[in-house]
Amino acid sequence: MAKLIELLRKHALLVIGIILLIAPHITSQYEFYVLQRGVQNAIHVVGLLILTGYGGMLSMGSAALLAVGAYAYGILLVKFGLSPWLGMILATALTTIIGAGLAFPSFKLSGPFLVITTIGFGEIVRILLLNLEPITGGAYGLSGFAKLFPNLQWVYYFMVITLMFVIIGTERIGRSRLGLALKAIRQDEVVAESMGIDVRRAKLVAFSLSAMLAGLSGIFLANLTGYMSPDSFTSAESTTYLLMVVMGGMQSVIGTVISAIILTGLPEVLRFLSSSRLLVYSLILLVYLRLNWVKSDNAFLKFLKSITKRFGMYTSSTEPGNRS
Repeated sequence: MAKLIELLRKHALLVIGIILLIAPHITSQYEFYVLQRGVQNAIHVVGLLILTGYGGMLSMGSAALLAVGAYAYGILLVKFGLSPWLGMILATALTTIIGAGLAFPSFKLSGPFLVITTIGFGEIVRILLLNLEPITGGAYGLSGFAKLFPNLQWVYYFMVITLMFVIIGTERIGRSRLGLALKAIRQDEVVAESMGIDVRRAKLVAFSLSAMLAGLSGIFLANLTGYMSPDSFTSAESTTYLLMVVMGGMQSVIGTVISAIILTGLPEVLRFLSSSRLLVYSLILLVYLRLNWVKSDNAFLKFLKSITKRFGMYTSSTEPGNRS
């Protein structure tokens, strides 16, 4: 079992890619839709990982950036008649610019004060979506826009390819000077600045990258659902996205992707429990947190190890380096 875990660790990206590519052929239509939403959420939360996991900057307004990307895409197509691909480029660029603007309060604020700022931003976006009815459709929502591909299965494969590039890019960022700078800022911002790190530049890039991926994820969401409503972008959704990052291990890109897909599908798996579904869902999350300390870099893999230990399938003597 230990060898299997180590093999999964080394080739996790390849395994995930193969599973996601063959999944449409072995799932029902509804299961496939849930998987599509999981991949879409994974793209979003990997961006949140850069901001929160690497940089230590908590954001409770990530759903608002998702809304900006989705609504910008829909409005550009419905109101201005742009092509889906041009709309995707412009919507992603707009979300990135707005995300970069969010970085400026972080130059002076941190901790709970930054969290409150992002919550305020999320509420501002939601209220604007509700009140700008001639543009956004208000409470009635927005629909009638074209999709990137005529077939949703093609959209899914495009999302999977995008996710693979996002994973590779984020892992490289984690090992780059930017990633090391963000990790230093997370530990102690004052010390990082005294060591010559350009803290403002690092925060600006982190917010921009996170917003860019949120906007891209929002565009994919618009393509999957064909309809957008302000109720889909509340602060509760931001909490769920943050939970996906935490459950994935805070600094583990692969763990975050797996966490996003699992937490997207878990409520649907538990739907047969009816009114008790959310209670059981919460208990499962609490058990996971109890079995595994989520601040570790490889939370999901260590969770597997903790399970195998309890069933006598894994011992410390099988760890690499502990062999006699």
